[in-house]
Amino acid sequence: MEIYSQIKGLGFYVPERIIENSYFESYLDTTDKWIVEKIGVKERRVASSQQVTSDLAAEACVSALTKASVHALDIDCIIFSTNTPDNLSPQTSVKIQEKIGAKNAFAFDLRVGGCPGLVYAISIADQFIKSGKCKNVLAVSAEINSRGIDWQDRSTAVILGDGASAVVLTATTDTDCRIIDTQLFTDPKGYYDAYIPAGGTAEPFSESTFQDRRHYFKMNGREIYKFAVDVFPASVSKIVKDNGFSIQDIDFIISHQANINIIKESMYKLGISMTKTYTNLKKYGNTSGASVGIAFAEAVDKGYISRGDLLILVAYGAGSGWGTILIKY
Repeated sequence: MEIYSQIKGLGFYVPERIIENSYFESYLDTTDKWIVEKIGVKERRVASSQQVTSDLAAEACVSALTKASVHALDIDCIIFSTNTPDNLSPQTSVKIQEKIGAKNAFAFDLRVGGCPGLVYAISIADQFIKSGKCKNVLAVSAEINSRGIDWQDRSTAVILGDGASAVVLTATTDTDCRIIDTQLFTDPKGYYDAYIPAGGTAEPFSESTFQDRRHYFKMNGREIYKFAVDVFPASVSKIVKDNGFSIQDIDFIISHQANINIIKESMYKLGISMTKTYTNLKKYGNTSGASVGIAFAEAVDKGYISRGDLLILVAYGAGSGWGTILIKY
């Protein structure tokens, strides 16, 4: 009998502190109106100085495990995607393992350009389960973007927020409640459109890199926008066609929460109403890899998605990397 992966539980966490657009109006050349119209963000969450990335991730994991009715001791593997680890080495996933008490699991980190990270983590978890190597897997993404952005750079400061999301995947033989397919893609042409110049072997940290603010995240928003409105509809159409469905068969699409206009334009290209998606970047901003999981969890909690629905997760970002997941939820 064939083994599949079922999404058993979804959880997320956002910090308590809220920063509204008016904060940026006070010192940057921007307005609340511009940020809302061009990006779709009204406010975002920022972690406290006492919190580290694994704290946010652990909170999301506990929520997902509770909803899944799965004990941490029954988790076989933790796959964690982040661009803002607790430390550069070793892997932050072992700190998550420790904090949630998943002592029987093995854990590793992914670095997939941030934004598509959870989709990559879910895809890898799906392979572990289908191979029979694991029964219960946690796919997790968390970011404290507020510590990696230049607060003087309007192109990034107003967009990003902090948060975490987690997905419990469990082995099943039920063909009516499973991950149907995952598809992942990369294109190195967009490598420099969203990156941190300094800190690696190509450009080690130095006094000059700090003076030039090259240790902060840099983004070419125009190129990222063009990339996203291309790969979002194209990759959704591909996974639908490859699995013998039509776009009309899809009940719901959950996208990475990058920009409201990216989502609107992509849904329009697909010929799908905005009523078939869920957005929350207005209150959380772009939480990078965590965003698609936060939106997924909230959409389920609010009743927009029900068991049996056919849905797609789509995420895209730095690298350039992107991916889709087709799910019979």
